[in-house]
Amino acid sequence: MSMTTLVDVSLSDGQTTAWGGGASTAMLLGTMNSLGHARLAAIEVLSPAVIEQCISRDENPLQRIAALRERANGTPLRATVNLLPAHGHLDVLAGEALDTWLRLLAKSGISEVVLIDPLLDLSRLGNAVQKAQAHGLTAIAALPYVDDPEHCDAYYSACAARLVLTGAQRIMLRDEAGLLHVDRLPSLLSALRSGVDGKPLDLHTRCHTGLGPQVALEAIRLGIDRLDAALPAVANGASTPSLALLIRSAALLELPLQAPDQDRLKEAQTQLAAVADQEGFAESPPWAFDLAPYEHQLPGEIAAQAMQALRERGRLADLFEFSRECTRIRQELGHPPMLQPFAQAIARQALEHLDAAPRFATLQPALRRWLQGCYGPIDTSLTRLQKRIGAVANPGRPANLPATEEALAALVCGCPALPPLQKLHYEVRSPEQALTHGLLQRWPNYTVLSVTGPGLSIHLEHSKG
Repeated sequence: MSMTTLVDVSLSDGQTTAWGGGASTAMLLGTMNSLGHARLAAIEVLSPAVIEQCISRDENPLQRIAALRERANGTPLRATVNLLPAHGHLDVLAGEALDTWLRLLAKSGISEVVLIDPLLDLSRLGNAVQKAQAHGLTAIAALPYVDDPEHCDAYYSACAARLVLTGAQRIMLRDEAGLLHVDRLPSLLSALRSGVDGKPLDLHTRCHTGLGPQVALEAIRLGIDRLDAALPAVANGASTPSLALLIRSAALLELPLQAPDQDRLKEAQTQLAAVADQEGFAESPPWAFDLAPYEHQLPGEIAAQAMQALRERGRLADLFEFSRECTRIRQELGHPPMLQPFAQAIARQALEHLDAAPRFATLQPALRRWLQGCYGPIDTSLTRLQKRIGAVANPGRPANLPATEEALAALVCGCPALPPLQKLHYEVRSPEQALTHGLLQRWPNYTVLSVTGPGLSIHLEHSKG
């Protein structure tokens, strides 16, 4: 049996779910210095969520890739590309826009791309695979995992076989809602193996239900080729399983895992934990086992955002009511897949209904476009809602694209123009440096500021007025 290798997603999905995407490019450079020497199969550095985070901070996502590549020590860098963007500036990422974006990713230092089509449109995926390979990228076709009776082993085997026909070099079973469990894996992976016909098979799962680590270890036992995981500081919860836990447990259970350099991983964890401490980012503890994810089926960062929204409303106890509302909305809208751009729209719609707004008094834009067939034809008889919102004359018509490469890249990122390049610098301060920095920032507010030692005594007197 071949050895399972590990891909790190700390800098993408990990910090997105654990820290709300709060890690700037500069904050991650020190961590990458160590990760790049850890002998990982790949390191994921970009996703649609990370692009959105960069743009919100006026950071250039392509600069992020280039800066991390300089510190990757030759480790392949991976990006995730969703062919149905969530930002609303494009309905479908295809044609010249996709070709330009993939070319820029390769030029900036990306080696591998995970290509996701939430509707599993094989024509779109096939075109995306061909474009990726034309730019020297390894194309990984994603097969989203859905937990319902209709998606049986035969379905997954057939889908895997169809994905192989797109020409993808690898197939990824993508469980963004963390719904897999160990009893499901043996027959599922066997079915996928029969479908992929020798192509490498990867797994991306999450820890919403608390079962993610068990699922990951069982996948290693069953011979999965590659597995996504994250450093402990940003693992667990809505994120992926912890690298450290998987390595330690696999060694104990004598599972066929090709372990990375653990000293380098410890260095990377120390760097990332220091950033979290300095910035006040929350810890990332494991979530207790819960059945709610099987109801709402929200992917990682959307589930974390929904939990936070319920917490802020003082309604965390209503998690199951919220989850049932997510299911009800999906049923009423013809079962859009619980991936972006639909998942966040469904979560927001459910929160509106939970807040006692009349049902569908307003409709989230992505759900409106879904009903209008802008992402592809849908099989539904939702005549009431469809009549209310009206039709789109040519839902499959390509968007009017800008002429320049820079403008195309900005369109793909959902912004008017890519932010300018920045000077990247970040320093993790010692406790003494942090104290000094804090005092110096506040000194204009005081008439007296004195610090003595070695036991340390700080004397402050407020300025009058």
